Amino acid sequence: MTDHERLLTVQEAYEAAYRFVSQYFDRERDSEALQLMLVSMEPVDDYAMTSDPASWEDWLECVNDVGKGPLPRP
Repeated sequence: MTDHERLLTVQEAYEAAYRFVSQYFDRERDSEALQLMLVSMEPVDDYAMTSDPASWEDWLECVNDVGKGPLPRP
């Protein structure tokens, strides 16, 4: 299985997203927005899997929206 074929659970994908934002923040230390995002996204062991339970529901909605239309644009 190649990296392009690997399947992740919802929790693993969330951790991957957290790690992605974290490594981006390592390069962009002046970004307060990224720092706040990391604080709210940090995976924890509670039922909501994040220090901001509302963001877990937002994450699940995004997972459900994958492949269902165009990507949102800024």
